Amino acid sequence: MLTAALVAAVAVLIGVTLPPRRLALSPRQSSGQAPRQGSGQAAADGTIPGAFHVHTDRSDGLSAPDEIAAAASRVGLKFVVFTDHGDGMRRPDPPAYRSGVLCLDGVEISTNGGHYIALDMPASPYPLAGEARDVVEDVRRLGGFGVAAHPDSPKPQLRWREWAAPFDGMELLNLDSGWRLWVEQAGGAAGKWHARRHLAAALLDYPFRPAETIAGLIRSGDALPYQWAALAARRRVVALGGVDAHARLDLGGDPADSRYALRLPSYESSFRVLSIRVRPDSPLSGNAAADAAIVMRAIRAGHLYTAIDAVATPPSFEFTATNDHGTVREGDQLGDGGPVTLRVRSNAPPGFTTAVWSGANVLSPDRHEQDFTVQAPAGPAVYSVEIRATGRRGTVSALPWIRSNAIYVRNADGGGRLPSRAPATVSEPMFDGRTATGWRTEHDPASVVSVQAAQTSGGAELSFRYSLADGVSPGRVAALAFNTPGGIAPNDRLTLTIRAANPMRLSVQLRMGDDQGGASSERWQRSLYVDTSDRERTIHFDDLMPVGETHTFRPVFPSIRTVLLVVDATNTRPGDSGEIWIKRAELQR
Repeated sequence: MLTAALVAAVAVLIGVTLPPRRLALSPRQSSGQAPRQGSGQAAADGTIPGAFHVHTDRSDGLSAPDEIAAAASRVGLKFVVFTDHGDGMRRPDPPAYRSGVLCLDGVEISTNGGHYIALDMPASPYPLAGEARDVVEDVRRLGGFGVAAHPDSPKPQLRWREWAAPFDGMELLNLDSGWRLWVEQAGGAAGKWHARRHLAAALLDYPFRPAETIAGLIRSGDALPYQWAALAARRRVVALGGVDAHARLDLGGDPADSRYALRLPSYESSFRVLSIRVRPDSPLSGNAAADAAIVMRAIRAGHLYTAIDAVATPPSFEFTATNDHGTVREGDQLGDGGPVTLRVRSNAPPGFTTAVWSGANVLSPDRHEQDFTVQAPAGPAVYSVEIRATGRRGTVSALPWIRSNAIYVRNADGGGRLPSRAPATVSEPMFDGRTATGWRTEHDPASVVSVQAAQTSGGAELSFRYSLADGVSPGRVAALAFNTPGGIAPNDRLTLTIRAANPMRLSVQLRMGDDQGGASSERWQRSLYVDTSDRERTIHFDDLMPVGETHTFRPVFPSIRTVLLVVDATNTRPGDSGEIWIKRAELQR
């Protein structure tokens, strides 16, 4: 009797908390084109559904790529983007069709400013890590497309924080962050208790409606759309939704510790929750390499929208803008020329609400038609569309069922460029062109380093040779040091003409001296890319950031006693060796 009563109570609880079944929609035909045929058959609106941000068993995911692709195929996805954790040195797998699903291989890189996803990038010649702005620079140099991952994550080590860096795209929605935010945003003890009770109910509901249950836990940071709008006002930034699928739920602090992980949600369930819908510029042919290029062109251009399929599916959506310069779709730029006509076409149910945004302001709220136009005045603007599942029971009513990418109306992309700096007028040489006077080396006990003046056909150069010791010790370091007994003030920059045997990154550091003339632990650093040919590089000291237990944000210039060029395990693998040549080194102002 007790068992029967318990089962009945659970059944009643599930009946009360079970989220509504997702709506089955009729697709809407794309205007001006028929659905494309082929192995990657497009949807009725001309888009191709896929999953972005997926982890395999090569990092902290549960399954191998073949199993994941099979799950994506069962859902009807046409492509999957793998983003296993790494430092960018692993050669990505070539594009391949698995179970009829196009599989693309990217990497999720840990930086000190959050996680950064790199797509369409060859293997890096050195580890990508350290400052977020430098990883963004490296990914771009290597030809990759970079996405700021889970910028609203409540976990500080995951959350993207380097908003000044020129990243290419950002996740406006991330499933892993979503449920964590649901708990974090619950205020007070009562709110936390309600959030935990909701999570417990979700565990009961999950076996019956997994995708809908996950959707009911989704939250996104309230500030993210406004941050995206502020960035888009200056430059193009592609918005994506990430499933962040692992097929394991980390309940502890360490994702690698499986003792505190549940094997859910499954890949298939995650794929039924969220998709990105890319609009290709030509049909997919079944040739993996060629089709990967088509998909990546669409992603790079922002020719995509994000849909929460667990609310209603299949989605159909089109967003265009027209003025005297012509007509463009989302992701494109339209020259500023007279008033703009914005057109939205979708298969949104009548109870859903469509809003057209101009930057961070709503231009046209509370629209319920499936096909409508909005008139906007002439002038530069960034337009986007959001469709919410209003009228649906439960928390999904507040979700953006569809979120578009932006249409940019302006005559030029601002590019987010930094203001130019005044040229230096005074220089203090650090290398006399003959000897290594003033320079010395520092290194950990196991590593080897040397410096000498070497004669070459182009004149004398400083030769800095290093060999980092093997092993996993984080203290592997080889450094070239130059003492400045009187401090570096009033100089404000260091200019080098420098090259290396192989492409690499080293760290330019300033270190304080103590009262006895010895070295202090107070340091500031800026990473520097060094190529295999001589290049003049300038490091401005106001760009340096504190290292370790440093107590001030900016260098204390009168107290700086040492300039260091540092090779360490951040961007060089232990066991590696190499040589760096410096033809010119000057403190400037």
